[in-house]
Amino acid sequence: MYWNLLAQALCWSIIAAQTGVISPLAQECSPDLPRVVCINKYASVMPYHFFRNISNGTFTPSFPSTSVPSDPSFALVDDADFLVFDRERGLEVLGTSPSYRYVFEVSEAVHEAPVYIASQNKLYFSQLAPPPGFLPQLVIDLNQDPPALSEYLSDPPVYAPNGGTFHNGLIYWGASGGNNSIGGMEQRVGIRTLDPTTNKTTTLLNNYFGYYFNTIDDLFVHPNGDVWFTDPRT
Repeated sequence: MYWNLLAQALCWSIIAAQTGVISPLAQECSPDLPRVVCINKYASVMPYHFFRNISNGTFTPSFPSTSVPSDPSFALVDDADFLVFDRERGLEVLGTSPSYRYVFEVSEAVHEAPVYIASQNKLYFSQLAPPPGFLPQLVIDLNQDPPALSEYLSDPPVYAPNGGTFHNGLIYWGASGGNNSIGGMEQRVGIRTLDPTTNKTTTLLNNYFGYYFNTIDDLFVHPNGDVWFTDPRT
């Protein structure tokens, strides 16, 4: 017992010696919910030395696998059923007896750009390659019990939405791929909108003064209509 307390005291001393460190990084959100763990301030400043392995191409280590020996509280993360990053809203959503269950089997492709349409009670999201040139998006119909998953093809189709958001009745997609013959027509990386009530898409942007974009990823629409987006190089 003595040595455990001493080790913990040394850990807290190391943490205290660093500036800006979040302490503790994790804690139980409520005594009544022992497997619901709150992450304080997104664990944005961890005490050294922390480490998380990178993906090897077939397996990506999860956040709970991060090693943070200087903060014993992080051990709670690995045993948690739910991680909460906003305590007030998170506990409101989870309620008093949260649980989760397996719902759908999807391909091993990357899935991106989730957008919930409240008026339809449907969740739209994309499936990126593989397979190359896959055009449909996916939609979960939450009006059915159990919810139903189906493919969704807009008009005209949009290839590889990698980021999505909702603004003024429209889904805004950051379309991250394209070439000369996607679905029998040319498409380039750009920003497109979908009207979910009519299934029609519109291209807002597909070049920067004649240059193709790299791969538009995440985006956000300001209330005034300005669109902010990222264009990382792949």
